[in-house]
Amino acid sequence: MAVPGRIVILLLCLVKVSRCYSSSGSTVTVDGIPGVTLATVDNDTTVTLSTPHKKLLRNETSVITITVNTTSNTDIIFNVTSSQPDIINLPGGSKVVLKAGENTTNVSIAAGNHVGTVYFTTNLISPNISLSIPDLNMAVVHSKTLALVNVVLGWLCFTAWSVSFYPQVYKNWKRKSVIGLSFDFLGYNMLGWICYSMFNMALLWYPDVRREYYDKYPHGVINVQISDFCFSFHAFLITGVTILQCLVYERGGQTPSALCRTLLAIFVCAMVIMLIVAVSGCITWLQYVSIFSYVKLAVTLFKYSPQVYVNFKKKSTEAVSIYQFLLDLTGGAISLLQMSLIAYNYDDWKTFLGDFTKFGLATLSILYDLIFIVQHYVLYRHSPRSQALNRDVNTAEDSEPLIS
Repeated sequence: MAVPGRIVILLLCLVKVSRCYSSSGSTVTVDGIPGVTLATVDNDTTVTLSTPHKKLLRNETSVITITVNTTSNTDIIFNVTSSQPDIINLPGGSKVVLKAGENTTNVSIAAGNHVGTVYFTTNLISPNISLSIPDLNMAVVHSKTLALVNVVLGWLCFTAWSVSFYPQVYKNWKRKSVIGLSFDFLGYNMLGWICYSMFNMALLWYPDVRREYYDKYPHGVINVQISDFCFSFHAFLITGVTILQCLVYERGGQTPSALCRTLLAIFVCAMVIMLIVAVSGCITWLQYVSIFSYVKLAVTLFKYSPQVYVNFKKKSTEAVSIYQFLLDLTGGAISLLQMSLIAYNYDDWKTFLGDFTKFGLATLSILYDLIFIVQHYVLYRHSPRSQALNRDVNTAEDSEPLIS
C-alpha cells in the first residue's frame, strides 16, 4: 500500500477514536458548576416539569421535578427561571444538574409573602440544542380551601346555566313543532357558543396564549376554569340539538332572516381574515383569541332584545319559560361570586376585568334576566293574555312564539 493511503487510513482511525472518546463525556466546569460531564442529548429527548403542589400558601416550600424520558450516560444541565421571583423563588439557584444514569431531579422552590401566579421556564444549557420544554404554571394563594370553593362554584354555575337550556328542547319535543321559535336566535346562539368555546379552550390549553396573557398581566390569574369550557361546549351541543329539531319538526316555512345570514357571514369572514393576520405575526394570538370573546359578547348583547320588545308590545310574557331565566340568573350570580373570590384569593383585582367575556357574559345575563323577571312577575302578571294562558296552557304553547 502506498504511503499516502496509509496516512489516510491512520487519520480516519484517529477521527474514529476521537469521536468514541468524546461520546463518553468529559468532566468540565460549566457556569460555575464543577465536575459536570457534558451530555449527549438528541432532539427526540423530551423533558417535563411537575410538582406535587400547584398552589402554595405564602412562605410555603415545595419542589419541582424535572423528568427526562431517556437515561443519559452523561450529565445534563438545565436553567430554571421563575417569571415572578418575588412570588416563588428558587433558593438553590437556577442551575440544575441531572446526573448521569438518572432521569429525574428535584428543584427546591419557596413562596414569598406575595400571592399571584408564576410560570417556570426551563432551558437546556448543556448540550446546546433546542428542545421544546413546556412551562409549569403555579400559584401562591391566600387559602387553598377558598381555591376549592371556587372550583365548586364553577361547577354549580355550569349546572345552573346548562340546565336552563332544556326547557326549550323539552317544549319543542312536546309540541313536535318549532313554529314561533326564532331561527335567527339559534344562528346567533350557535356562533356565540362556538366563539366562547374556542376562547375558553385557548386560555386553558394553548401555551402561547397563556404565556402572552401572563406577560400582559404578570401577577394576574386566568379566570377561565375547566367548568367554563364544559359549559360553553355543552351549550354548543344543546344548541345543535335545537337546530336539529328545527330540521325535523314542523317549522311552518320559517328560515333565518337575510340580516342574520349576512351578519353570520360577515363574522365568519372576519375571523378567517384575522386568522391570516395572526399567522403573519401582525397581532398576537391572545389578541386574536380575544376577538372570539368580543363576538360572543356582541351576540349576548342583542340576541334577547327582540324578546324584551315583544313582551313589552304584547304586555305579556306568556310566550317564554320563566324557569330558564331564573336558572340563568342563578348561574350569572354564581359566576360573578366566583370571579370575585378568585380575584381576592390571588390579589388580582386588576385583572378582574381581564376575562371581560366571562364578566360581561354574567353581567349581561343578569341584566336581561332581571328584565324578564320584572316583566313576568310585576308588569304583566295580571295581563288578560297571561290569565288565558293559565286556563289553557297547551293552546297557548301551540299558538304563541317561544322566543322572538
